[in-house]
Amino acid sequence: MIEPHDHPLKKAFEALRREDAAGTPSFRATVAAARARQTAAPGYRALGLAAVVVAVVAVVVVSTWRHRDGVRLEIDLATVRWRAPTDFLLKLPGDELLRSVPQLGPRSLDWRTL
Repeated sequence: MIEPHDHPLKKAFEALRREDAAGTPSFRATVAAARARQTAAPGYRALGLAAVVVAVVAVVVVSTWRHRDGVRLEIDLATVRWRAPTDFLLKLPGDELLRSVPQLGPRSLDWRTL
């Protein structure tokens, strides 16, 4: 229900809606602009493909890099240690019990506890 003094407010909002509608492009123009941008994308694809090729070539060159005396540079992974800052979250109280298998049988029974 609209009060009698709300009519000017309603007309003001209708005028604002018409003003906004006049400044917006039509749906067809929006779709045409999107299609025009889509057809321009292959240039970016070629640039992206060139960047990937350059990166792959750089990796191959670095991986085949050799010292001056002909010895290949290699990293001994057994000597590399890295500790994550969140490793403490993986440590549980009593985790040594989880890493061992309990012994059941005659050796585990003690006659003093029976």
